[in-house]
Amino acid sequence: MSNITKDPLYYPRTELAERLVVSLKDGISHALTLFAPRRMGKTQFLLQDIKPLAEKMGFHVCYFSFMDTFISGDNQAQGTDIQQAFCQALSTFLTKTVQVKLNKALGKIKTVEIAGMVGVGLDNGKLPVQTSPSRLLQEIAETSQKPVLMLFDEIQELARIKGMQALVKSLRTGLDMYQSKIKVIFTGSSTNGLRTMFNDSKAPFFHFAHALNFPNLGRDFTDFLADIYQQRVGKGLDKTVFFTIFQRLNYTPLYMRTITQNLIIDPELSLEQAVQKTLDEIGFQNENVQQWQQLSELERQILRLIAQGKSALYSQDTRQQLANLLGVEQISSSTIQGKMRKLERADLITRGVGDELKINQPQFQTWLIENKI
Repeated sequence: MSNITKDPLYYPRTELAERLVVSLKDGISHALTLFAPRRMGKTQFLLQDIKPLAEKMGFHVCYFSFMDTFISGDNQAQGTDIQQAFCQALSTFLTKTVQVKLNKALGKIKTVEIAGMVGVGLDNGKLPVQTSPSRLLQEIAETSQKPVLMLFDEIQELARIKGMQALVKSLRTGLDMYQSKIKVIFTGSSTNGLRTMFNDSKAPFFHFAHALNFPNLGRDFTDFLADIYQQRVGKGLDKTVFFTIFQRLNYTPLYMRTITQNLIIDPELSLEQAVQKTLDEIGFQNENVQQWQQLSELERQILRLIAQGKSALYSQDTRQQLANLLGVEQISSSTIQGKMRKLERADLITRGVGDELKINQPQFQTWLIENKI
């Protein structure tokens, strides 16, 4: 029996999980990419919905987050850390989940003449071996008696960090060669990073996976939380108002869960007090203040306009409006373009359908609007 305590505030996305896992199991697709900004519940969906369902349907499941891996400030060191952690995770999965002896599984791996080799530390006292994602995936595919599902969280980090080309190519090679046995779900929180990974015709993962937007939760989610509040506290919430707050906070599940926790722990709080307490508690203000302080005044004004839904930033009227705000005579289109590129590289803005400009992270837009920055 599992010792994991069920999260009473977790709202399962059972239908979505079933659709994706069945599509992979039946061979409709071998690779999927789910996009949503940070704090929208992708990781919980992978671990609490996809993983148990896939295991129930006969998969061995391996999860790895490229965002959570410990990395140092130096870009080259980041690459080394990620490569070592990733290959160690694959070798651990090969040993424990596929249930084979380490010596038997890795004993055949000698000097591997393939790009992307990194050292993987072993726990059995033997010297490290040289291996690569493609070779580890080969061993997993050939050893496992069940189909395998790889869950790779925040894959865009491989596009952000320099020196990852060999690792990415090796990963693509392994997933390509064994796609009949190994299925994969990627997630990403950066539209710009995912485009670099999957939409660039020169990229190793060009058109490798079927891209899906991770859908926002709807009123059924906030009604679910309101019902739990009523069960625990014995009094109800206005469900329409509660859902309106969810919309106001850019459909971010984390905020609504925390608001519900605060209301249950302190029933004397009003709903608006719980909202403000949550925004303070989560600590996103400090994170966003740090980003904000690193921007020029023109960059801040551009972000304010985008947060308000304005996209015609190159028009004469908008440029004059910005010039007046900054106390200068005029601002050229090329200056706006340069600032936009900088904001895109920093993942603060992105382009949606029809090239519509958007703040890339809902929590950052929430901060801009709620604090009237």
